[in-house]
Amino acid sequence: MKYFYRKNELKGTDCHEFFRGEWDGRFWNDDSIYIYDEDFRQTGLRHILGKVIADYSPYDSTEIYPDEWEKICEMARLSAGDALKEVESWAERAFEEYGMFTILGI
Repeated sequence: MKYFYRKNELKGTDCHEFFRGEWDGRFWNDDSIYIYDEDFRQTGLRHILGKVIADYSPYDSTEIYPDEWEKICEMARLSAGDALKEVESWAERAFEEYGMFTILGI
């Protein structure tokens, strides 16, 4: 993957963690995926999340539900589509199993 990584592939800690389901207080989970903050900003994902989710903060946890994810994907088609393609199957599994996922800020 170009933008998202598994925990064992990370070379630093300046990352946003995409956690399956409602966050349980644990960080650095093996089944999470991670995106470096610089990539998060450069792809436009950080900006898009702020537009779709009114109280989004890149420094806190944010729960993402299927209807919000659809809006995020729609907005990302023009700017961050490649990055979101990497998350598609992971997000679908999270929605099927938990009905949501949580983005943990830096």
